[in-house]
Amino acid sequence: MKTLLAAAALTLMLHPTLAQNKKVFRCEDASGRVTYSDEACRGGKELTNADERSADQRKAAADVAQREEKLADRLTRERIAAEKAARPGGAALIPHSAAEKAAKDSPTAKPAPKKKKTVVVAKTQG
Repeated sequence: MKTLLAAAALTLMLHPTLAQNKKVFRCEDASGRVTYSDEACRGGKELTNADERSADQRKAAADVAQREEKLADRLTRERIAAEKAARPGGAALIPHSAAEKAAKDSPTAKPAPKKKKTVVVAKTQG
């Protein structure tokens, strides 16, 4: 039942021309459960789907949405370019955490073991 109501509400929102001549009521039962119906119900309120903004307000909102979409596209391109520049080989460097650094720098920290140098002697044929 809820799925059907959600689908009906979605249809009305996506197709305003279908909803222009339809009445929709918001109904609430005694337990507080809200449903939407195309039939009047006790205590129900008729909903309107009219856009009450002026033409200037609708145009201003559309202009803002267009500017924000362009800004979002530009920021996405910049982020992608920055990510590509930061890791040319495709690998990312992960810095040591502050906790690891503090533990290493601690006066009670054990010194790191010294690495042994390996010397390779090549034999020559002579």
